[in-house]
Amino acid sequence: MEITEAGRKYWQYEYDVMAQYLLPLMREWGVKIEGATVLDVGCGDGGGISAMYDAGMHCKGFDITQPYIDLAHAMSEGRKMEMFVGSIYANPIPLEGERFDVVILHDVFEHLERKTYVLETLKKYLLPSGQLVITFPPYYSAFGAHQQFLSARYGKIPFFHLMPFAVSGIIPKLKNEQPHLVEEIQKLARLKMGIGNFEHLLRETNYRIEKKKFYTIGPNHIRFGLKPLGAGVVGSIPGLRELLVSGVVYLLSAGNGGRAK
Repeated sequence: MEITEAGRKYWQYEYDVMAQYLLPLMREWGVKIEGATVLDVGCGDGGGISAMYDAGMHCKGFDITQPYIDLAHAMSEGRKMEMFVGSIYANPIPLEGERFDVVILHDVFEHLERKTYVLETLKKYLLPSGQLVITFPPYYSAFGAHQQFLSARYGKIPFFHLMPFAVSGIIPKLKNEQPHLVEEIQKLARLKMGIGNFEHLLRETNYRIEKKKFYTIGPNHIRFGLKPLGAGVVGSIPGLRELLVSGVVYLLSAGNGGRAK
């Protein structure tokens, strides 16, 4: 397939986030990298999974969108990774029966419906010592509905999605917007994946929080020319962190629920 300049830039951005921030953080937390098996759920166009491969991991991944997988293959440059179209909701699930050292969902979980089902299903991919890494931008943060990708100037206003009738009344009436983007913003508004909601789901599904890191400026913001910044004490204040934390990374294991170390 023809690779556009925009496609190359996005692939490189995903690669850099993984190589420069997420992999070093995982190493810091004691996650096995070199020689480990990893499943990337929602691998997109393959930038992140390529960085994991280059770090010495044995990689498999799937994504629901065919064009992303096509680009992933086009950009793989001989890397021996298995990437294919698949859905976590499929019956049977993709790669049913296979187990991995690490399963990762990088900015995917906030988009998924039936979150309790997803978390229970992900356990089927984990080895007994396996670990789950989930990252997402909390919904109540400044751009938690991804509205910044709208062409209208309203989308560049922090917390615009939290204003009364913004998502239900204003955004659907904007002209020249991509329908799938408007629908996704509305879905995120319905799902409202905040930090408190997420940790409640973890308790319900019996996951243990091994480690977590909160950012006021997340690693994904390097695409806007910003340098990631940890949330510090803000991340420990319920309520305030929902608004001021723009990105989270959780390291989880399946078992008895617990607090982060």
